Amino acid sequence: MSWALVLTAPAGELELLAARLFDHGALGVELQEPEQALMPGTPPLPPGAGRCIAHFAEREAAADSARDLGRTEAPLEVAEEDWSVSWRKHHRPLRVGPRSWVQPPWEDAPAAAGEARVLIDPGMAFGTGSHPTTALCLERLDELLAELPGADVLDVGTGSGILALLAVKLGAGRVCGTENDPVALDAARRGAELNGIPAGRIAWALADPDELPGAAYRIVVANILLNTLVELAPRIARKVERCGRLVLSGLLPPQAGEAEAAYAAQGLVPAGRAERDGWVRVELARE
Repeated sequence: MSWALVLTAPAGELELLAARLFDHGALGVELQEPEQALMPGTPPLPPGAGRCIAHFAEREAAADSARDLGRTEAPLEVAEEDWSVSWRKHHRPLRVGPRSWVQPPWEDAPAAAGEARVLIDPGMAFGTGSHPTTALCLERLDELLAELPGADVLDVGTGSGILALLAVKLGAGRVCGTENDPVALDAARRGAELNGIPAGRIAWALADPDELPGAAYRIVVANILLNTLVELAPRIARKVERCGRLVLSGLLPPQAGEAEAAYAAQGLVPAGRAERDGWVRVELARE
């Protein structure tokens, strides 16, 4: 017998909530994100919200976690089942670009010769590639590195490090991932180790883009929320080198114009948009 704590939260807070549940002793956490296809019979998500399902061995541990997080939801008894294996059926290999896949550690993607596979442990809680904004960024990063082989890549707000990891697998030059959350940065380092990427190949930085040493980057990707994108516009834009590309996501379609304008004001030129499942990617170039 095991126990589950089912908590809803705004979409932007899901990964942090999952990390806190792990800190409180959860043995595993499943994320159900907005726009995600849910299994038949699963209750629909409230508009703009997602769901964390945290598994605990003991009811008391689940109840203590809820109380410590200021939540009132009661733990639910889970039918006898090896949930530590059965939950894996929700996480399968996913093609994310013309030459790239994201996969869990326990199932190999059917990748062709020359295609890249990034291993992401869903238990890390900081992004698995399934959310439309992440998928949009992964897809464009793959395309840009085909157009600009060996380009330097900066991933602002790296989370699980999935974009930085893919950049290395696709042969990028310098690769840097920045974060303002040390827990996320630790998860990214573990992800690099899981993928067999040597320490030091990716520069992980608990810093703002402006605080990074060295030259600007040919490709800069920032998959974060609108307010942060606008606030950081001068600092992020300065890290895009001449003839470089900037890829932005974490945006709803009505927000795309505001994000684009913030970076156009820094001298970048709009270079395209793409939309998927109610989210949008904006691209700009420095001429």
